[in-house]
Formats: sequence, structure tokens, C-alpha cells
Amino acid sequence: MHTSDEGADAGKEQLDPALRREAERQLRASSPYELDELPSDPASLKHYAQAQEHELHVHQIELELQNEQLRQTNLELELTRNKYIELFELAPLGYFTLDRSGVVLEVNQTGCSQLGLTRERLNGRRLPVFVQESFRSHFAVFLRRVFETRLPCRVELTLVRQDGQAFHAQIDAVATQSSDIQTLDRQTPDGALQHARAAVIDITPLKEAQEAISLLNATLEERAQARAAQIQELNDELEALVQSVTQDLRVPIRQINVHASKLHELATAEGPQGGHDLQEVLAGVHHLNELVGALHTYFKAGRQRARFFPVSLERVMADVRKSMKSELQGRQVSLSQDPLPTIYGDSRTLHLLFSQLLNNAVKFSSVDKPTHVRISTQENEREHLICVRDNGRGFNMRHKDRIFGIFQRLHTDGEMEGLGLGLALVRRIALRHGGRVWAEGKEGEGASIWVAFPKEPGQHG
Repeated sequence: MHTSDEGADAGKEQLDPALRREAERQLRASSPYELDELPSDPASLKHYAQAQEHELHVHQIELELQNEQLRQTNLELELTRNKYIELFELAPLGYFTLDRSGVVLEVNQTGCSQLGLTRERLNGRRLPVFVQESFRSHFAVFLRRVFETRLPCRVELTLVRQDGQAFHAQIDAVATQSSDIQTLDRQTPDGALQHARAAVIDITPLKEAQEAISLLNATLEERAQARAAQIQELNDELEALVQSVTQDLRVPIRQINVHASKLHELATAEGPQGGHDLQEVLAGVHHLNELVGALHTYFKAGRQRARFFPVSLERVMADVRKSMKSELQGRQVSLSQDPLPTIYGDSRTLHLLFSQLLNNAVKFSSVDKPTHVRISTQENEREHLICVRDNGRGFNMRHKDRIFGIFQRLHTDGEMEGLGLGLALVRRIALRHGGRVWAEGKEGEGASIWVAFPKEPGQHG
């Protein structure tokens, strides 16, 4: 049995030494007497006893208030803990705590549902057991990377439920350290438990949607290729028909021209009126022959086998200007140009394209005043842009869509010569090079024809 002094000493040992010293300091400050010097007279002793009783009541109230605060804090902590436990358990993805070998230390309800096991049966089992065999080595590398880098890592693989049903999963994991009394046997030598927090998301619906989209894209691509092949077949048939018709028409046209010329000689000998009528017939036959020849040239430009190589447009333009010298005899034509790029194309058809562009610029310029043709270049990220600008008649922008149509003319026969085929050829050749064309202009102020060629070799017609 302990004496009162022994009990007091035991109580002192249970208190924090710092708190004990602070309590004694405050007690000395509040008492006019030393602890070992109590007053001897009854009045002073009674006053001292009352003061001590008052201090005890104050400390008792303070302890009760502190206890109430502790109870309130514990309640709030309990509510917060319950809230986060509910969030953890009811989360739409599986949460796992794994050790370095992949053993499940903790799992939420969603994770249990994903693998088809209760928490009691799942805790302590290795997660790699539920990884599809073809992905196990991949998962082992992933888990090692999680612990080595201590950075968030992600992997996609296939997990297999307890009942054998497989599903696609995305796993996001990060390694952390903490102490856990229940798993001290899994601690590292420094006493800190190394484990990984992993979130498992079932992405089977996403994978199925991706597969459906891929299948749909493949189906659409097959349909597009089939439709393109059908269109190409019809186009080839049309071109073959035009080629055949133009070829067949040339013989009767020549015969008509020959016989009409003989009749024109006889009619001219008889009188001027007969010669005039036959002259009109000959002009019509000549125009028809030009139309047939133009059609033949147009479709021949599309059917010729093109050879695509790097082509210097500087050299092409030099050849075009040399070939046009005879046509420009007697005309006041000044031609200026920027340095032209090298593009991937067919030199023969490019020569035809620039010939048509220059012919178009000169043809629609006035013969009564100097003609200025300017060839300028620009570029963007994907294309070389070439502009041929003249100071000729120009056109109304309302008709810009007709300019590149076959046999489309914006001026009457009496105003300008030609069949309206030049810019249609330009468009056809540009499209075969994977390019595009457009026009800008204003009546009486000239026109600008733009051609864009791709910088990189692409799909050519």
C-alpha cells in the first residue's frame, strides 16, 4: 500500500513535467505564501484555503470546457472520417492499396465489385493474379516503375474477374510512404511502409466505342474508295467517249471542209452572194473543227500519264516565254516575275498550264496600249502561291465561278477570240498536281489568276 507522498509522487510522474512546472509557477504567482510556509493564524489560513478552493473550481471548469472542445473536435473528425469513408467506398472507380509485390492491402467496395470478390477474400491476395496472362509482365514493369520513380504512372491492360469475365482497365498509381502497425512485417528497413495507391477504371465501354468508331471508319473508307473507283470508272468512260467522238468527227469535218471549199470556188465564179454563203459554211466548219480539237486537247491533258519529279518553274517559265516570242511580235508587252519555286510535278503539263496563263493574260489585254503582265509568288505553311496579273479587260466578280468552266466565256465572239478552254485546262492541270485555282478581277482594271501548288508531294491525279 502506497503512502500519500508515494501517491503524489506517482501522480507527478504521470503529468507532463513542463505542465507541472507551469502549474506550480502559476500557483506561486497567485498565492502570497510559499508552498512550505502556510500562515499560522486562523484568519489567514481560512483566506488561503478559500483562495485555493476558488482556483480548484476554476481549473475544474477549464478542464470541463477543454473536454467539451475535445468531444466536439472528435465528433467533427468522426463525421469527416465517415464522409471520406463513404466517398472512398462509393467512388465509381476501384481504389487499391498495394505493396511492392502487388499484394492488396486495402480496397474499396467498387474494387471488390470489379474483381468479383468480397473485401475479406481480396485483401492479402496479389493483384497480378487478376491481370490477364498476356499483360502480367507489362504490369510487373509498371509496378516497378511506380515505386522507382515515385511519380504518377498509368497503364492500360486487361483484368479478369473471379468468374473469368475479362474487362479493359486503366490503372493510375503513385507510390507513398506511411507507418502501419498492422503491416509492420511489410515495412522497409527505415520503418516506413512503402505502398502504392492505385485507381482502377473500367474502360470497356470506351474501348468498345473506339472499336465501333474504327470499324465505322473502315467501312466508310471502303465505301469512299468504292465510290471513288466508280466515279473514276464513269469519268474514264466519259473521256473515252469524248475521245472517240472527237476522233470520229474529224474525218467528216475534213470532208465537209474539202467539198465546201470546192463549192466556194465554183460559187465565187458565179457571183459574190454564193461565195458569201459558202464562206459562212466554211467558217462554221472551221469553228467546229476547233471545238473538236479543243475537246481532244482538254481530255488528252487529263488522260496522259504524268511523271512527277521536282520541277523548276523558273526553267518552265523561260521555255514558255521563248515559245511565245512569235505570238508577241508587234505587241507592246512587258513581263516581270518574282523568282519562282521548284515544285513536285509534271514538266510537260506545267508548261501547258503556264502557256495558257500567259496567253490568257495577253489575249484579254488591249492592243492599243502597253500590256503589263506581272508574275508574283507567295507561300504559306503548305503551299506555293503563284499569281499572274494583267492590266487588261478584267471581269465582274459575280462571274468568277464561270471562268474555269469548259467553253465558258465572259465576252462575246466579236469582242475576243478563243474557245473559253484555256483556264479550264489550267484548273484541270492544277488539280492533277494536288493544287487549286481561283481568280480575282475588276472590269476595266485587269485580272489576277492564282494557282496554289502543295509544297510536299501528295496525291496526284
